[in-house]
Amino acid sequence: MAQGKVLITGASGFIGFRTLVLALGAGYPVLAAVPSKEKADLIRSAPSIKHMNPGSKLTFVTIPDIAADNALVDVVKTDIEYIIHAASPNIDHITVSNQFDAQIIHPVVKSTGNILSAALKNPHVKRVVMTSSEGALIPYMELYQLASFNTFTDASPIPTPMTPYPTAMAALCAAQSQALMATTSFLAKNKPHFTVVTLMPSITLGRNELATTSKDLLEGGNLQALRHLRGDKVSSNVPSTTVHIDDVAKVQVASLDTQKIEKTQSFMLNSDSLWYEAKDVVKKYYMDDVKKGWLSLEGEQPVNAVHLDSTRTQKVLGMKFIGFEKQIKDLVGQYIELKAKEAKK
Repeated sequence: MAQGKVLITGASGFIGFRTLVLALGAGYPVLAAVPSKEKADLIRSAPSIKHMNPGSKLTFVTIPDIAADNALVDVVKTDIEYIIHAASPNIDHITVSNQFDAQIIHPVVKSTGNILSAALKNPHVKRVVMTSSEGALIPYMELYQLASFNTFTDASPIPTPMTPYPTAMAALCAAQSQALMATTSFLAKNKPHFTVVTLMPSITLGRNELATTSKDLLEGGNLQALRHLRGDKVSSNVPSTTVHIDDVAKVQVASLDTQKIEKTQSFMLNSDSLWYEAKDVVKKYYMDDVKKGWLSLEGEQPVNAVHLDSTRTQKVLGMKFIGFEKQIKDLVGQYIELKAKEAKK
């Protein structure tokens, strides 16, 4: 059966690209929103895309700033039936607090509004999938600073964002909470013809096919996993919550099924993780690479205990999320592959 076309924002990002690959594999024609022609070329050159040879099933639209006024009005045209909003600011290099509002809060909240407003003008849109994170429902202090005895689910209340934002991550959590509030208000006010599924993945780990150097992997959740495995003695906490990139992308695509998932709702995505086991994975599979100096067992990574229950997500979608060992094995395996290529140059 022919599938309707899906617009994917952030298609050249870590989550967006993997979602694009699985959407094409599931038979959906994809309009990939990218910030530049160079990013479109990067996607076209990816091995999985070349292997699928999607032809006219994969098209591109360049949107330099998805948070700009009316950025999506002309994009969400009559042939778009689904939207997956996976675009998100890269906060790794945003360190100056007076930039948080302009570079994090505004892009997240405004792009969410742009997506919803554009979808409202197209009667053919059936489903919008919003990619948020665990930080939308878990207060920043409980996620990164203070061990909590609370169990968080997709039904947890939206927290009031803390201000001023102590870190860029705190600002991102606040932005995602604000975007979730804005979505809730939009739905109540406009009662749109489409439904919205909001996904809240925890720290997302795994292979990034668009990474061409080992340095390219040092972003987002993958950076948090690799730092101490490269020997860094990290002082800041990470939450005890992770999920495999493949599970996130699978849920993105599964959420397009309006018959299986009929109503507006949210899903948490998480598999309980014991970060100290990351070194056990290195000992099990990559000791030769420790001897080469590419990995280290001397790094340190403090962890903040967080209880995040994604049982309902897995039950509704009939999935069992991939465990922590494979998350780390896949990520570190790609890192070693890239280091080996670089060593030959």
